[in-house]
Amino acid sequence: MLKYVMIGTMVLLTLAGCGEENSFMTTKNESSEEVSGSSGIVAGSLEPTLTLKGIEKDTATFLYRLQNQTEQVQTILFPSSQKYDYVLSNDKGDALKTYSANKSFVKENENVELKQAEVLEYTIMIEDLEPGNYTLEMWLASEKQYKQTIDFSVK
Repeated sequence: MLKYVMIGTMVLLTLAGCGEENSFMTTKNESSEEVSGSSGIVAGSLEPTLTLKGIEKDTATFLYRLQNQTEQVQTILFPSSQKYDYVLSNDKGDALKTYSANKSFVKENENVELKQAEVLEYTIMIEDLEPGNYTLEMWLASEKQYKQTIDFSVK
């Protein structure tokens, strides 16, 4: 029970320090049959995905997912309260926004366990986007980063 209280407190602290971007963390336990495009558990793989959920006015919403596609429980070590990071770049490659810039995080190790077929999700909202082409590169703030990149346009 204490573990859940600690995790909840860390999530609230992370959300409180988000600044202009909003983020939400959820963990879902899904059977591999429910996952779109999945053909079951693949031994030895934690599978990251980054998808654009939608663009409304000047705000783009993304979903970063990490699914345990192994046959064992996997542990992810976060060395601080920061769970992820990202860089938003324009079509010229200029970095426009970095999530961790101008933020501070509590330095405290946290282990997150993902059971078989369990999913770790983060919803990211990037605001104040002008019309143009962008690239979002996102990764976990852990020892193994599980980087994902997506290109998108705002009209």
